[in-house]
Amino acid sequence: MYILGVTGNIGSGKSTVSHRLAHHGAVVSHSDPLAKEILQNDPEILASLAQRFGTDILNEAGILQKHILAERAFSTRDDQLFLNHLIHPEVRRITLDRIEIARSQGKSLFVVDAPLLFEAHADSITDGVLVVVADRMFREGRVERRSSISKVDFERRDALQMPIDEKIRRADYVIDNDGTLIELLSKVDIFYKDLKL
Repeated sequence: MYILGVTGNIGSGKSTVSHRLAHHGAVVSHSDPLAKEILQNDPEILASLAQRFGTDILNEAGILQKHILAERAFSTRDDQLFLNHLIHPEVRRITLDRIEIARSQGKSLFVVDAPLLFEAHADSITDGVLVVVADRMFREGRVERRSSISKVDFERRDALQMPIDEKIRRADYVIDNDGTLIELLSKVDIFYKDLKL
């Protein structure tokens, strides 16, 4: 089984690439939703976050208010690192479990979809890394259309990620997503075919 890491900076179209690989039969583990699930369900992690970022990140029922946490956790690199060090080990453990299940099922391709793939050192569990790149103008437009993230939040989160040039330098494969959706899907189809799994 080939384990492929898929990453890119905010708004690059990384998730679209992973979904298309799933269309070809890949098992995909999305690290972002997994991290959010862990955040909401792990009492020890919630306690550590409340201690660091304030008890008001939890509502009266003890449920995480993600927008408040995001505002505080993405304000500085130190705060982001604190959050990442809490979450990444558990994301990695669950991802490795998922890889073993896929391997036992005889799957040929497993995709680790992670915006912070290199930052979390998750590339160490992959056989290769695909970086999806897109011009900033395209990325901003995509994020604006799909979420409620402000331009200021976009810039702040983008600045906290590894520079795209460094991601490209570390990549085994690169797909450029400055065109249409149809063009991107076609590039992913060609990429999948070239993997010869």
